[in-house]
Parts: sequence; structure tokens; C-alpha cells
Amino acid sequence: MRTHQNETYEIKPAAPDAAIHAVLSIRFVQSLPLTAGTRWAGEAKADSYTLIAAVRGNLTVSAYERYTHLAMGQVLVLCQDGPYTIQAVSDCLCMSVCLEGELPARLLALDGTVLSGSAPAVREAVLALAVLEQEHPPVDGALASSYAYTMLVKLHHARSCQQPRDVRVSPLVESAIAIIQEEFPFLEGLDELSERLEVSKAHLSRSFMRETGVTPGKYITYVRIEYAKLLLRDEGTTISYVAEASGFANANYFAKVFRKQTGMSPSEYLEGAPKEQPASRRLLPPIF
Repeated sequence: MRTHQNETYEIKPAAPDAAIHAVLSIRFVQSLPLTAGTRWAGEAKADSYTLIAAVRGNLTVSAYERYTHLAMGQVLVLCQDGPYTIQAVSDCLCMSVCLEGELPARLLALDGTVLSGSAPAVREAVLALAVLEQEHPPVDGALASSYAYTMLVKLHHARSCQQPRDVRVSPLVESAIAIIQEEFPFLEGLDELSERLEVSKAHLSRSFMRETGVTPGKYITYVRIEYAKLLLRDEGTTISYVAEASGFANANYFAKVFRKQTGMSPSEYLEGAPKEQPASRRLLPPIF
């Protein structure tokens, strides 16, 4: 059933009548279970509000040339036009809802605001629509709007009760995540990362583990392996090239780490992976 939280799905309710649509409607909802290091690319629209919720685990959202870290329970509000990328810091469940109409602008916070403790409201709405979609597809637009209204009221209440100081990761961990996501092929491990951040390895490891649930070394490995899996789908690629491009010292070490993370060798993955256009031609790697 789609209510299982390990399944990726998207639901697009039928459009409600014009009067309801003008006030509040749901363009789509998504449920995205992500393993650490994987990415999901989306597109926010200027005429809508996109809510991205960390239902379980930790993730980052890159949008408008800035990174936002979401700890479990937090929701990010996006309402500017442009692409965004979700990347899992730890194994996580992300759910998103795209709203249209006049009401979201009145009840929700400004673009880029993080709402703490609000993910359960998003999860409730997404799962409710999943049940409706399975029982009577497509989901009735007016009924979907009613669930969206209930969710909005809860988010508005959470925003009103929220402390002025939002709970986020520290600047140290946020900087570490940004460096890893942008420069993982060139990083020489934890030594270089801690040196660039001007802290000891022990302090960086403790802070990163406490705030994200994984060590920075493991996160670097997760990101490299996910990128390597993407490169292995390219026609004519070689394991040596993939190892170097992903930031591994040599092909033998890459193969050892790859098998540990995936349960198969790079050659086995190379043979079974669906072939796609070269990854260098895509702006962002999807998780499929």
C-alpha cells in the first residue's frame, strides 16, 4: 500500500472548481524515502507554496544559491520560482506538498522560513491523500483542499507558537555539509575538511554526529558512492575513471568501499545499471 513509508510516490489531485482553486488547492504531494547521500531535484513555482518536510532523519535543501539544513520534524517553505535540490544527510523520509491559491500566502511564513515541529502536519496530509488515491483515484480536488486547509491551520499554529530562535544546525556543521556536497571529488578526507573549517577533527566529528546522526567521514563516503553510481550508468565509462571522478584514491579502494556500501562490485553494478546520457550533461543527479 502507498501508506508504507519506504515507497516513493507522487499524487496529483483532480482540480477543484474555480472558486475553491482560487482560495486553496493542492498541485501535488510527494513521499520521498532517501538513503544518505542521495538527491532529489524539484522545481518551485512563483505562484505556489512548496513545503518540504523532514519527516524522519536529516536532509539539506539547496535553493536560490543557499543551503538549508532540516532536522527531523522541520518544514521548509519555498515560494520563489526556481529549482531546488533535496539531499539526504542520513537515511530519511522527506514529504513535500505544493499548494496554490490565496490562503497559503496569508497563513504561511515568508520564503525560506523553517517551521519546527511541523512535519507531522505535512505527513498527515500526504498519507490521507495516499489512502484516498488508492481507494478512489483520482483524489477529489475539493476533498484534497479540505485536507490542505487542516494542514495549513496546524502549520500556522506552529508558526505562532514557535520561538524566535529557530532550531537549526550550527554554522560549523552547515559549512561542513556545504563543502562536502560541493567539493566531495576533491576533498582529501576529514583532515582537509577540519583544517579548512579551522577546528580539530575530534570537535568536527562530535558536532557533525550529534547534529546529523552520521559522522562527516561516512557522509563524504555516502555522497561519493551515490555520484559513482550515477557515473556507472553512463555509456562507455570505466571503473578507473569513476573512482577518480568520485574522489577515491584508486580503483581498488573504490571497489572495496563500493561493495561495502552496495553489496556488489562496481563491475556488477556497471553491468546491471540502466544506461543513461553522460552525467556531466545533467545539472543534478536524480536518485533514480
